[in-house]
Amino acid sequence: GGGGGAVRREAPASAAFFKKQVKALRGDAKALHAYLDTVPGDCLGKLLVGGLEEEELVPLIRALDEHGAEHGAEHAFAVLRGLSRVPRVGITVRMLDQKEAGRLERLVLRLHPAKAAGVAYTAEDWGTVRKSIMG
Repeated sequence: GGGGGAVRREAPASAAFFKKQVKALRGDAKALHAYLDTVPGDCLGKLLVGGLEEEELVPLIRALDEHGAEHGAEHAFAVLRGLSRVPRVGITVRMLDQKEAGRLERLVLRLHPAKAAGVAYTAEDWGTVRKSIMG
């Protein structure tokens, strides 16, 4: 970390707006992660009550995998926790191809509190999220 305090995170205006951003940035994991960094992870469960499509979930996983875990495991975990509360996300996860499913599993494992230094979430929190995402 270091530097100018916490990012001020604000819930997106609507699911449609959030999904539009994901779609626009999905080719650029770094830019998508920068956008995700402005969103409070825990708002996603409420925001995405309509569920998430596979093509919306994949770029989010990729952005967190490539940029999230290094730039604050706490927020990456909050995003995953938010996603774990999205209706039917388990079904979407089961539809992922092997490569993306493997990426998600790696990401989840990397965020275990034993591996991610100085995080406030517990192994129990982590286990709950892992179970609701990975089934």
